[in-house]
Amino acid sequence: MTKLARQVKLYLCHRYSGKKLRKIAERFGVSESRATQASRRIRIKHKNDKKLGKLITKMVKELALSNVSV
Repeated sequence: MTKLARQVKLYLCHRYSGKKLRKIAERFGVSESRATQASRRIRIKHKNDKKLGKLITKMVKELALSNVSV
C-alpha cells in the first residue's frame, strides 16, 4: 500500500468514524502526532488537488458516507 493510500484511509477513519484520533493511530500503528499530521495533509490535499478530491468524494459515496458533508 502506498503512503498516500494509507493517509487517505486514516483521514477517512478520522473524518467519518467518530473514533478518537488516539484509537485510530493505535489501529494504524502510528503515533497520535503522526496520525494528526497525515489527516491534516490529506484534508489540505483534498481541497487543493482536484483529482484526489474527486477520488475521495467517490470513495465517500461508495462507502455510503455521503450523508456527511465532505
